[in-house]
Formats: sequence, structure tokens, C-alpha cells
Amino acid sequence: MERDYRKYVIALREVAKVGPKGFQQLLFVFGSPENIFDATLEEITQLPRMSKENAEEILKSQDRFAEIEEHISFLEEQGIGIKTILDEDYPQGLKQINNPPPLFYHKGEISLIRKLSVAVVGTHKATYEGIRYATKIGKELAKRDVVVISGLARGIDTAAHLGALAKQGKTYAVLGSGLNSIYPKENFTLATEISKSGALLTEYPLNSPVNVGQLIARNRIVVGLSQAVIVVESEDSASGTMNAVNKTIEQGKPLYAVVREKSEGFQELVSSGAIPIRGYEDLDLVLNYL
Repeated sequence: MERDYRKYVIALREVAKVGPKGFQQLLFVFGSPENIFDATLEEITQLPRMSKENAEEILKSQDRFAEIEEHISFLEEQGIGIKTILDEDYPQGLKQINNPPPLFYHKGEISLIRKLSVAVVGTHKATYEGIRYATKIGKELAKRDVVVISGLARGIDTAAHLGALAKQGKTYAVLGSGLNSIYPKENFTLATEISKSGALLTEYPLNSPVNVGQLIARNRIVVGLSQAVIVVESEDSASGTMNAVNKTIEQGKPLYAVVREKSEGFQELVSSGAIPIRGYEDLDLVLNYL
């Protein structure tokens, strides 16, 4: 029977505030989450970038185990699941990225992660043409039984999710907030529909508000869950879209950009290594490559 590591990982992540890199280091040294709590203050403090205060917070976090177990039961009643990186069905794609989330929360069906998945991303300041293309790409991917992955943001993300749902397809939204803090708020209904036809995923606790750092951090998960990334429309080099582009290149995934002849953003994408596509007309070429 598979071990249940959830309370240990939640204690480390959310009570002791151990980041993904720190978690990986602790796991590498001590072998399992339980062993971390059996370690001495001195053993933990000897690790690189681990202060005495950090070690004290880690060991003290086990005082909250009973409270955490109650919270896990509450989440289960709400239909919210938790996956830790130690679980057998944790997505393989996420295990292979830098700083994989030690755990994530999900509402919906995550076994679909084993299916072919393509991320469709782009600017939240999308043009009418960009929205039209993203919606059509979402529809065409769904018709081909491909899971559409995006970030629930305004603009391109929203259009891609809606396109997939319009053809009764499967889509995942990776959030930069907790499941009780859907952002943007106008996408609450869309988020509910996605949870019925795929899943909402987040590495953040239930009531975590959104912030810019978390929105950027979720890009590594959007890309990690996908076999390829299609950028429909982008802005400048400092945008969240370009961060997703950089994560795609870093992870060695195929990167495609919908042709926009007069767009500086498109030219920058091609310079970064994106393969130009005309849009939904070229999707079979993209999928055949995968």
C-alpha cells in the first residue's frame, strides 16, 4: 500500500515555509519526509542555506500534524485532492523540471495528465484576432483528443480553455493562487467548468491570494505538464508569456508561435527559437512531431 506523505509535505511547505529547492535538499539528505522530522536540530542546520531558525521551524511544524490531518479531511470533503512528489501517480513531466512542486492541490480529474497535452499561452492583452486563433486552437486540439493546458488568465488563456470546452474536450488550468481565490474573478464560472472537464491545479494553499511571483512560478508547471507549447500572441520580453517561453526552452520542449508578420513579439519568439505556425491549420504538423 502506498504511503501517505501529505501531512509531512504540507507541514514542511506551508508551516515551515520550505521552498521547492529546500525540500529537494532535505529529501535527498534524509531520504523521506518522516526522517526529516526524526533529525536533530544540528543535522538540519548543517545543510547549505539552512539556518538554525529554519531548522527550528521545520521541527516545530510537526506540532501541527493533527491540525493538518483535519484540514486534509476537510479538503477531501470539498472534492479537493492532494498529490505529493512522492506519490506514484505524481505527473512524470513535473518530476523532470527544475524546482518541481513538492505538492499540488487539484479539483477535477488528473489521471488525464498521462494523455497528450499541449499548452496554449499568450498575452492577457489579446487582440480580437488572437482570441479567435486561441479559441480555434483549443477547439481543434480537443477534437484530436489532446488536453489543453493553460493558466486561466484573461485573454489567450481564457480563449484556449473555452475552445476546448466548446468541443467537450479536456483542459487543465494551472493557478497562481489557491483554489478558493480564483483569479481573475470573472473566470470563476469558467474555473468551475474546467474542474468538471479536466482539472484545476495549484501548488498554493486553499485561500492563498494571487500575486505576481506566483503567476510567474506557475509557468514552469504549465510547461512541465505539456509535451509542446503554442504561443498565440505575446507582448514584450518582460511579460509572463516570455517567461513561459523561457521555461519551454529550459525544459527542452517544442515551442511554436502563431505567425504575426507585423508583431515585434512574434519576431522575438522566432529569435528565441519558436517554430512559426499559421495557427490551427498546422496543428497536425505539431502533433505528428510529438
